[in-house]
Amino acid sequence: MIKQTVGITSVGYYIPARILTSKEMAKLANLPEFVFTDKIGIKQKPIADKDEHPSDMGIKAALEAINQAKITASEIDLIAYCAAGDYDYRFWSPAAKIQDAIGAENAFAFEVRNFCNSGNLGIHICRNMLLADSDLSYALVVCSDKLSMLLDYSDVNSLSTFIMADGAAAAILKKEEPTNQILFYHAITNGKLVDCLKVPSAGTKFPVGGTQINDELNYLKVKDPQELDTILSNVYLENYGKVIHKSLQKSGYSIKDVDFLLTNQVKKSLSKGILESLNLKDDQTFISLPEYGHLGAVDTIFGLAKTLESKKIKPGNLVVLASSAAGFSWAALTIKY
Repeated sequence: MIKQTVGITSVGYYIPARILTSKEMAKLANLPEFVFTDKIGIKQKPIADKDEHPSDMGIKAALEAINQAKITASEIDLIAYCAAGDYDYRFWSPAAKIQDAIGAENAFAFEVRNFCNSGNLGIHICRNMLLADSDLSYALVVCSDKLSMLLDYSDVNSLSTFIMADGAAAAILKKEEPTNQILFYHAITNGKLVDCLKVPSAGTKFPVGGTQINDELNYLKVKDPQELDTILSNVYLENYGKVIHKSLQKSGYSIKDVDFLLTNQVKKSLSKGILESLNLKDDQTFISLPEYGHLGAVDTIFGLAKTLESKKIKPGNLVVLASSAAGFSWAALTIKY
């Protein structure tokens, strides 16, 4: 029996036109601009308009991916909506919204929420679902986030989150895609850090409509940033390396075989540390942070789209999508072109 494969047949993305510059962020945070440009490594980031929501951006990215794949929406069997932040509504299905909006009437739609690992996990889940069912041929993975709404620039303790921005990316997965094959995924979680990063309000502990909630609870909060930095500095690179090496090992490769590593976007010292720890070079990745900020789960698929656009990825290349996420979790997915 011939073993079936699944690959990524197309990638689309949508980036809002509105821009928030490092100078504007510095003014909002009452900090010198060099903190953003030099220490963090961000010059500007896209911000969605007030009436532009995650599902709206996701629909645009999905339609672009469908157009590139040269298929009709009715051919899609699965839709996974993968996000890090808030949906348009608190109790609602953005996956179903996208399914209806693009006309994918034959698709089963569902959500995947693993913060900045959501895109990687969504691809992994959809790959496995396609392989498990002979009736399924195409899956659409949509990542879309409006993370800028979570930020309170007056809270300097949350400086590490100020890179968060807005945008969407989407990938079409196809059974027996001839140009590439999605191989193996590996992920780990360290739950000791779970309470270091959260938005307190609108959950069951601080419900909407109950006692008057302090406005501060509506924003993303970093609990003890010094402790978080210390802990992450000890485990971050180690866990990044663990998931990448394990994903490669499962796929029958090693780090020496990697042509491109595409990661979620973090401050430039961490990005540099990831590459150095793996003996990879700057031209083996795509750094979008300076112009696009951190787009949450969108980052890795967006990085793949931009690298494919530049025609850098060639037949025979090995590409790893790797991400870290609140919780905290780390994940890696290997793709062979």
